[in-house]
Amino acid sequence: MVYKSSYVFWAKIFSALIFPFFKILNLFRKKYDLRFIKVKTILVTEYHRIGDVIIIAPILKSIRSRFPDAEIILICNKSAKKLAEKFNLADKVFGIAAPWTNWRWSVFEWYKIKSFANTLNLLNIDLAIDFKGDLRNLWFLWNTHPKISYGYNTTGGDYFITNSFSMDQNDHQYIRALKLIKQFGCKLIDNKKIRYRSAKNGCIVLHPGSSDSARSWPDYYWKELAKLLTKHFKVSLVVTKGSHNLFQNLKTEGLELERFEGSLTSFCDYIRNQKCLIALDSMAGHLGSFLGIPVVSLFGSQNPELTKPYNKYGKIIKPQKPCRHKRGHWRLCKLCLESISPEKVFGEVYQHILYIESNL
Repeated sequence: MVYKSSYVFWAKIFSALIFPFFKILNLFRKKYDLRFIKVKTILVTEYHRIGDVIIIAPILKSIRSRFPDAEIILICNKSAKKLAEKFNLADKVFGIAAPWTNWRWSVFEWYKIKSFANTLNLLNIDLAIDFKGDLRNLWFLWNTHPKISYGYNTTGGDYFITNSFSMDQNDHQYIRALKLIKQFGCKLIDNKKIRYRSAKNGCIVLHPGSSDSARSWPDYYWKELAKLLTKHFKVSLVVTKGSHNLFQNLKTEGLELERFEGSLTSFCDYIRNQKCLIALDSMAGHLGSFLGIPVVSLFGSQNPELTKPYNKYGKIIKPQKPCRHKRGHWRLCKLCLESISPEKVFGEVYQHILYIESNL
């Protein structure tokens, strides 16, 4: 995530306004030093999308290695809860709908989230961690009453955490998280230890799904790509809410391709035995990368260096020129994504498959 400069400005103004009130409240909180306490309970927050949770999965393993006897509690988006439990990312996983990530601004929603934070206080949290640097995230951490907390102060709110740091917004989300956990003695995870695999008889899996229309590639592009790929490889299409018609159109034209339709957890089991995954800037790419599957990711105007899947055998396909379009979203541009042709993707994928097969 990269914060828009106007949001950072106004968040810091608001942070400065409420500073005196929370500064006084902090006077009544006991001060602790991580060197002199036994960490029994750790809270980690990641309320955003499923892909964000997958990005920090290796980070959670590193925290586990640093504090093997501690109970780790993960707060994540409701849609990511089952996946976090499947991968055993934490001892306890709570799925919530934070009002600032779900665009719900009623007072009642904020009261609910504060009440939930207060209940976490009963768990006697020793260490709390947030990787996003959002003022609202830090406010939530403060309400859980941890002994010690770590986070970034990008949008203000230093007084909400005991240990705050500046964040380089040009860093990939994974690198930001790594830098933060290094502050309390965690060792960096070496992604080379991931066991990469590419099933020779598996499919090239097409995942057209995206949580934002501005990240979507047109259906007729996916259709043309499938036509090109089926001439050389076995192909499978992941059928999501928005791709039922695409699958029917492909079958009508007589293309032989597999179909996957199921839960997110069953999708994990499915792609483990496939050749390669082609996806947009979405959770699918991060999931494939985490499972060790070669991933080809399509990016539009957004900077892949900030959110690309960390994948040794990954491939990023993006427009050749920077975005110059007038767009509705300050970071995403549908026209840029549409400038990537099916023929270009096929050519890149074909060469990449040859590379993968000679190296795996």
